[in-house]
Amino acid sequence: MSIRVSVDPTNPGQFFACCGLLELADRLWPGAEGWFSNGEFRVACDGALNTLLSILVMDPPEEVLRLDNGLEVKALLAPLRFSFDGGATTSIVLDAWMTIRIEKGHPAVVANPPWNFWSGQQTPFRIWIPVRAALTCLLTTLDSQRAHRLFEQREFLTGRFGFDPGPAWNALDVGFSPNEQGISVESSPAVELLAAIGVQRFSPRMGDNRNWFDYCTWSTPLTPSVAAAAAGGAIFSASVTRYRGRVVSRGQYAALGYSTILSGGSDE
Repeated sequence: MSIRVSVDPTNPGQFFACCGLLELADRLWPGAEGWFSNGEFRVACDGALNTLLSILVMDPPEEVLRLDNGLEVKALLAPLRFSFDGGATTSIVLDAWMTIRIEKGHPAVVANPPWNFWSGQQTPFRIWIPVRAALTCLLTTLDSQRAHRLFEQREFLTGRFGFDPGPAWNALDVGFSPNEQGISVESSPAVELLAAIGVQRFSPRMGDNRNWFDYCTWSTPLTPSVAAAAAGGAIFSASVTRYRGRVVSRGQYAALGYSTILSGGSDE
């Protein structure tokens, strides 16, 4: 059995969502392989897309406010712990938006830009829960045709992680930030949740100021561990296409903008 979804690789949210699909498929059905081909992302695995998405939204995550090493984490950066089996085991912890570093001689949990797009009253947990609810509703009407164009199925959301640039409003365009005003913005719930999973392992090559990053698509079937190396540009072959993504400001919030294809290896 295989999963096939339409994808626009210049949309970095869709790219990371594809990575999230592969990551989750491999955790549910070990040995899954994924690749990009003819405008699609394909995953060879033992399950179906609707099953994967149903498991993704089955249980809410646990908000982690204290790390295993004892460090306390503010809710603004709290990791999310998932079991996907009713709590019997821990399948994955998402914390790409935070890191640990020494401040004033002591270890501290701090933001890991650019992946901490939100601010104010938003937290990873408060974002995940309503977006999860939106995806749950979407699944009730997801026939095979709509499933193939999963990333184009959008809902109005008041909170987002900021991965999907397609419908996002630019504060400079409208004169204010919809996020800061609590205004709903049409976004892809599947992209927002799956990209949060994908960016955990599939780390792009970051620019020095972390305002841009490079990532690569690959056209041969790869397992997540190898595909993550390909996505970060560690594998050079004719099957790899390189893109440069950018981070844009939307008021006090940030988000991803559309990417451009790179014809060479210049960092200019």
